[in-house]
Amino acid sequence: MALAVAVGCSSHPSDAGLTEQIKAQMFSDPALKNSALQVSVSNGEVTLAGAVDSDAARLEAYKIATQTAGVRKVTDQMTVQTADVAVPSSAPAPTPAPQREPAHKSPSKPTPSAIANRQSPPPSDAASTQLPVSSRATNTSQAPPLIPTPAPVVPQPQPAPAPAPQPQPADVAIPSGTTITIEMIDGIDSAVNHTGEVFHASLDRPLMVDNNVVVPRGADVYVQLTDVSSAGRLRGKNELHLQLIKMDFEGRSYSLVSGTYEASGSSRSKDSGKKIGGGAVVGAILGAIAGGGKGAAIGATIGGGGGAIYQGAKGGKSLKIAPETKLDFQLESPLTVTVMPSAAS
Repeated sequence: MALAVAVGCSSHPSDAGLTEQIKAQMFSDPALKNSALQVSVSNGEVTLAGAVDSDAARLEAYKIATQTAGVRKVTDQMTVQTADVAVPSSAPAPTPAPQREPAHKSPSKPTPSAIANRQSPPPSDAASTQLPVSSRATNTSQAPPLIPTPAPVVPQPQPAPAPAPQPQPADVAIPSGTTITIEMIDGIDSAVNHTGEVFHASLDRPLMVDNNVVVPRGADVYVQLTDVSSAGRLRGKNELHLQLIKMDFEGRSYSLVSGTYEASGSSRSKDSGKKIGGGAVVGAILGAIAGGGKGAAIGATIGGGGGAIYQGAKGGKSLKIAPETKLDFQLESPLTVTVMPSAAS
């Protein structure tokens, strides 16, 4: 056994070998075959960058990198492509038809009296002297004075209001020791699952700082199975060790460092047919939770009709964590989350 451990420790894959191994697994995966992903490895730490078609492809790439033997840590810098929606251009405004200028009026024909006045010679001085003064006077009517028309008042354009300042994102620090309660979406079975596998969960309670909601309930959280052991034929017991590794919120991915959640079943040397613990959940009852030192999990809460941790009564007596099971973890390192001011309020 010591020789096997020594050989295993001396055969750590190189960074280049890890890179080729991860790329080969992604190329053989139908969801990632056509994705433009960049894989870089430094001292066993993998960084994934590039664009993928969906959240499912992003999770699949993260799982492949995390579950590759020799990988110590995975940093998610991937983005999900969104299709641009074409906005129809507005129809051009109709061009007004040109107005036709009115035709020039034809000169009016002279009246017969006007023609007669033109043809009759002017009266002689003798005749004009014989006429009385009142007859020589002409009636002339004065035209009324013209009233100037006031110029139309053209309204001056009002200046456009200044645009409201756009809210800027803010960084909010969640201190270490904060309890993170999650609800499992995937199930875990000690007889089926292996160390290093990643499982999907969601945030069951919002993360709050100074009575303000920083991360709302329902955010995606990912759990990794760090250790699993099965009971032997005569002695021993089933154990599951879990840790939080990542949280996705508002298009960003955050690495989580949490304490270890330890779930253990009954010992093989004891009555293996008995259920673990006690409670009111039919067919699945909360298991005994072992302490894990500083930052260890502080318990599991079972809601009405929810999941549970239980141990089978036949065969290998595997330890299972059913979907909808609520688990509590504690942060061992502070977490800085970038949020919009509206979300932080």
